[in-house]
Amino acid sequence: MIPLLATVIAAGGCSAHYHTVRNGRVEVYLQAPQAQSVSLVLSGDTFETVPAVRTRLGTWKATLNRVNEFKYFYLVDGNVYLPDCPLRERDDFGADNCILSP
Repeated sequence: MIPLLATVIAAGGCSAHYHTVRNGRVEVYLQAPQAQSVSLVLSGDTFETVPAVRTRLGTWKATLNRVNEFKYFYLVDGNVYLPDCPLRERDDFGADNCILSP
């Protein structure tokens, strides 16, 4: 998985991600200036894909209409990308997910 991740980072230009909480919504941002498409994937009993929209300077934003803890990863141009995140969890399929508790 590490070589694939390195390829995605190099090809996608992923370097930073962050989130904000506003008006009962969580906005998740990923810097991926080279990417053609980015989605936030919520991991759980089912996978929910939230398309991100490109903002200025190659940053992508996905908005969730709720403020509660969730597990996630990104799809950058169809490839799984797991950013550097302080909280992680191994899922039932043997992959890691980030955990965000706003």
